[in-house]
Amino acid sequence: MIIDVHKYLIFGAKEQMDEFFSLAQRAGFLEFIGLSHKKSLEITDEIKTLLAAIKIAKKYPTHPHEAPPHLAEPVVLAHQIVEAHALLERLFDEERFLTAEISRISAFGDFSAQDIRDIEQEGKRVIQYFCMKSDLARETILPPEVIYVGTEYDLDYFIAINRDKTRYPKMIEMVIEHPVGELREKLFAVRDKISHTENELRHYANALAALQEGLVNYLNEHHLRLVKHDAGFPLGQTVFVIEAWIPKTRLKALQGLLSGLDIIAEPIEIEPTDRIPTCMENKRLGKMGEDLVHIYDTPAHTDKDPSSWVMVFFSIFFAMIVSDAGYGLVYLMIALFLKFKFRDLMGSNKRLIKLSIIVSSCCIVWGVLIASFFGLSIGPDNPLRKTSFIHALAVKKAEYHMELKDEAYKEWERDFPNVTSATDGHDFLVKASKLGEKGATKYVALEDFYDNILMEFSLLMGIFHLTFSFLRYLLRTWSGIGWIVFMVGGYLYFPSIIHATTIANFLGFISKPAALEWGLRMVLGGIGIAFVLSFFQKRWGAFHELMNAVQVFSDVLSYLRLYALALAGMIMANTFNEMGEQMGIFGGILIIVFGHLTNLGLSTMGATIHSLRLNFLEWYHYSFEGGGRLFNPLCLRRSK
Repeated sequence: MIIDVHKYLIFGAKEQMDEFFSLAQRAGFLEFIGLSHKKSLEITDEIKTLLAAIKIAKKYPTHPHEAPPHLAEPVVLAHQIVEAHALLERLFDEERFLTAEISRISAFGDFSAQDIRDIEQEGKRVIQYFCMKSDLARETILPPEVIYVGTEYDLDYFIAINRDKTRYPKMIEMVIEHPVGELREKLFAVRDKISHTENELRHYANALAALQEGLVNYLNEHHLRLVKHDAGFPLGQTVFVIEAWIPKTRLKALQGLLSGLDIIAEPIEIEPTDRIPTCMENKRLGKMGEDLVHIYDTPAHTDKDPSSWVMVFFSIFFAMIVSDAGYGLVYLMIALFLKFKFRDLMGSNKRLIKLSIIVSSCCIVWGVLIASFFGLSIGPDNPLRKTSFIHALAVKKAEYHMELKDEAYKEWERDFPNVTSATDGHDFLVKASKLGEKGATKYVALEDFYDNILMEFSLLMGIFHLTFSFLRYLLRTWSGIGWIVFMVGGYLYFPSIIHATTIANFLGFISKPAALEWGLRMVLGGIGIAFVLSFFQKRWGAFHELMNAVQVFSDVLSYLRLYALALAGMIMANTFNEMGEQMGIFGGILIIVFGHLTNLGLSTMGATIHSLRLNFLEWYHYSFEGGGRLFNPLCLRRSK
């Protein structure tokens, strides 16, 4: 929930300022507002070094039980890691240079630099090294003192022996300070140092937890210094003063914090220019929902906390998009494995695993309700199919058409004459079938009814979801009543004008003629109610409210993505199963496993993105202001 915050002015004796701020940091419920106009303090060198060391250490696998037995001060250890990493970078540069240099002069082979110098001195000659493009060398007549050495890639290499240094056209002179042999010895030595330094860094990296704890301690000290730095001293150096945001639920705790101190806290008026922070306090499911809420935006302090709503509907939408009990079981197994594998996880990571367990359980429940298991074709007489929620609705729909003998029934009768002998809705679904291309029975009516029911259920979920959005902010936006009536009227009216049969029709809640009549009344009446209520609340701004008719209509239709994504996943799963059946046992297993893993990955991404989207865009549109700043009190940070 979102807690109201109050603004307080805190002042008292400067001698007790340090004690007060230390107590406030341990209490962790005061967000201080700086009154000092001094330049803000920069992050200390110790913090910068620790951050750099942690960044380096995270590149290596850590084994805490192999941490150095005598850990140095975290900052000292951080300096050692940073210096070792800098040395490693220099060694890598040297390795690259030596490798390139060896490649450059390798055509001349290994020789003794001292022997070359002796030959030049005793023979009074100068030995030079040259290279030249191979195609040019073939066209050039070389002087006798130029000796061909070899070819590498598209370059020919030569040496020239003269009394004095000589230049040759189209030839590039090469300077060789160290022969290949010496360079290779240096390269071996450098690589040995690289190996030693990397082992040293791996050893240091095992102390990552100590570095993180050290960073947290230094950050706590830095935050404490920042708050003290922001305090004002209006009466010289005798009295300090500072403002703070305090949650309404912690006002008594503030009095307890100040007891025994010569410090006073007085409530003050919130200025129009103040950016009031949003203080959110949630537990269990609400806290998991809060994690999802912060993905998009922070609620304004005037918002109602959407955390629990987002959590519930995210789980429902995720399950509806995945629409497979088998995939839900895979999710659940992965989530349980992670839960037992990483038992020490805390905070958001722990909540993420709990969220995965909840979402996977929802996928299993919804998959069972619609009889979907890894895209397998389950016959209508299978107990899993007959006991499913969607099959019961399909049977009701078939019996509705059988009873009325309407146009839809006549169309089925023309295409499948056997349905005339059907005794009940289930029998109707079985007999409205045909043989497919591969000899398998295709239950046309059953698939058609299932698809229509799932599509309609997605629209109903949209109406249901948006209705809650309007109801949450009904006191702020009275026109929400009209738009709720408009959505219900649209559900009744629009299917009736195209002679579609809805769940409300075949369950007996309302007949098609009544739905057509009342639906039109509610559509027009809903717009009228929205306009009138908006006029009372906003006066002439009510004319702008009329434009919401298009917005509400399109937002409801946006929930069709639940059906579309679910259908796409089902088709892909079924396609991979059919492909696997055609490829034999070994190839088939590979195709089925690979196909379902691919579909599982795509379904996971689609379900996550679109479940959040329906909450953050369609639902937030009517019950969320956003743009808030999260309450950030001075507190003791702890390493995870």
